[in-house]
Amino acid sequence: MFIIAFGANLFAPLLPAYRVVASLSQAQVTFLLAIYVAGLIPALLIGGPLSDTRGRRAMVRPALILSGIGSLILVMGVTGSFAVLSVGRFVAGLAAGLVMAAGAAWLQELTVGPAYLGARRATIFLSAGFGLGPLASGLVAEFLPWPDLLPYLLHLVLLAIIAPLAWRTGGGGPRPGAVRRKWFPRSVLSRRFLWSVAAWAPWGFGVTTTAFATLTSLVIDQVQWPIAYSGAIAAVTMLTGAFIQPLATRFGSNLVPPAILGLGLVVAGMLASVAVAVTLSPWLVVPAGILLGASYGVMMVSGLREVRAIAPPEDLGAATGIFYSLTYVGFFAPFAIALIGPIIGYSTIFIIGAVIAAASIVPVAKIAAQVDTENQP
Repeated sequence: MFIIAFGANLFAPLLPAYRVVASLSQAQVTFLLAIYVAGLIPALLIGGPLSDTRGRRAMVRPALILSGIGSLILVMGVTGSFAVLSVGRFVAGLAAGLVMAAGAAWLQELTVGPAYLGARRATIFLSAGFGLGPLASGLVAEFLPWPDLLPYLLHLVLLAIIAPLAWRTGGGGPRPGAVRRKWFPRSVLSRRFLWSVAAWAPWGFGVTTTAFATLTSLVIDQVQWPIAYSGAIAAVTMLTGAFIQPLATRFGSNLVPPAILGLGLVVAGMLASVAVAVTLSPWLVVPAGILLGASYGVMMVSGLREVRAIAPPEDLGAATGIFYSLTYVGFFAPFAIALIGPIIGYSTIFIIGAVIAAASIVPVAKIAAQVDTENQP
């Protein structure tokens, strides 16, 4: 999960480089960020159920191959071809989609103890890859030659080292007696899944991409090293999501349901984003990224934990894939903001986001209270 996430998010800090090297517009580079989702969501929806019947390993192995192919195509995109870059990002999305549902389900099955431990580990590995990838690519692209080439070569080298180890990992085979089930299991059609997972899931990656794609683009002209800065903000955002996991599980379990805590952090992050839009201060992007990253981390571990509680073991891969698919809808947020922001103002968009997140707390809190009541002896 780590190495594929590492490769998938190498692209994030390279947005300023592609604007210069390939003469792409802001809408085009944010589209390249989003087309990754066009490959990821189908892979999630197909790979999740297949991993329930054919085994988790059967999905993880092709994901490693596709991750390498995606980086190779992006290497060919050094010519600046928008079409080649789009294909490379699409293939990277396919790889991430296959590994996320199968890998997360595999980790949760291997974890002994409370359900949140497996969810926490899956989110930590994923977030670490998504955070360290852009940090590495940002530094390499900023201070070394060929900013649109070397980051992908770095990923290919690391993949060549790690893939053989992952390939030989034991376990993850087909479940005994497993039969092919529906792509959309009944558990994801329940009222509990709708309000305790689906209603807020797009915020998961919506907040992170807003931090490292939208907020950085607003202040990029104010910084000396734009690519390294973009990579650092992406790293701060995603690694905050990883580091908050232990706190999120303890705090959320004892005081406030994690989903509500996550939505509260979204509100705070959106308000911090308003300050960025008004002042155009690069320094204010850091606390905004921390708040948005914290909300991502809390909501991801909350969603995986809820999915584990709602879905039976034979549907866990499919349900996990649907959850991740919903979170990745948020990847289109920067593209939408790039189109709408110049018309109504970026601060207005962030205020609307804060209001929507705050309004979502009410129905989510009601479902959480009902679940707590049902679980009481």
